[in-house]
Amino acid sequence: MDELLYRSGRGTRWEEGTLERLVREGRLIETDDFLDIPGQPCAYARRPLPGLTKRPVEQVAPAERQRALLGLVADQPRRLSAEKTVTAAARFFGWSPTAEREAARLMADLYQLRDTGAVTGWPDELEPGAEG
Repeated sequence: MDELLYRSGRGTRWEEGTLERLVREGRLIETDDFLDIPGQPCAYARRPLPGLTKRPVEQVAPAERQRALLGLVADQPRRLSAEKTVTAAARFFGWSPTAEREAARLMADLYQLRDTGAVTGWPDELEPGAEG
């Protein structure tokens, strides 16, 4: 958590103590340098507005990337393959669909969705699963 606050440049001693306390109390969870509220699923994915700087893949939480992937699959059930879904998600976030780092993270997210049952029809006809 200290690294997260340091990199954001906004961490004061008070904030660090407060965040650490909230994590200890279970009111916040920390996953892959991201803080989240337990039991609150990611409700939407944010796409960059025209003319604004797009966020690097490291600054987009896995839950948000997965929300975008699930939304794309739900919009076109059984019409997208895994590769086409990753390409569409990269475009959604403003990234080049051929960028390897972004594609690798999105594909890992899609594998996780498959493994948890949130996405079925792997790999050629994806659709939302019972968990999606």
